[in-house]
Amino acid sequence: MIEAAARLCQLIALPRSTGQIYGLLYLSPSALSLDDMVELLRISKASASTATRQLASLRAIRQVWVQGDRRDYFEAEPDISALLRIGYTEFLQPRLKSSRTRLERMSGALNDDLARGRISEADHKLCSERLKNISALEQKFQALAPLAEKFL
Repeated sequence: MIEAAARLCQLIALPRSTGQIYGLLYLSPSALSLDDMVELLRISKASASTATRQLASLRAIRQVWVQGDRRDYFEAEPDISALLRIGYTEFLQPRLKSSRTRLERMSGALNDDLARGRISEADHKLCSERLKNISALEQKFQALAPLAEKFL
């Protein structure tokens, strides 16, 4: 689970340690301190601290109080479907919404560069074709968004 979570985080451009910590906390029967995580995962304290802040901001983990101990302890959000909903609404959906505008700006800048003689016809053609491919992919993602929202 720890390795799977680490790889998943890497796939979505998050640090490996973020996934390791989530996987560890998800499997842990009790809350763990930062020191516990560092020792069990053999990662740096700075990396663990950054990862716990990142996971807390995503509401994937929460800080809990342990009686008689002043250290911060953490536990995982056990509802993975809630994490997927949060990830979709706070991470993926805003990026999908802004992608169309960014692609249109890139296309406009490309046409402007051609008109001003900054790039050749051949370079313009190549870049235009690649932007069209990206736009087609973006449109497919946009078409899938309503289905993802229903699924989550």
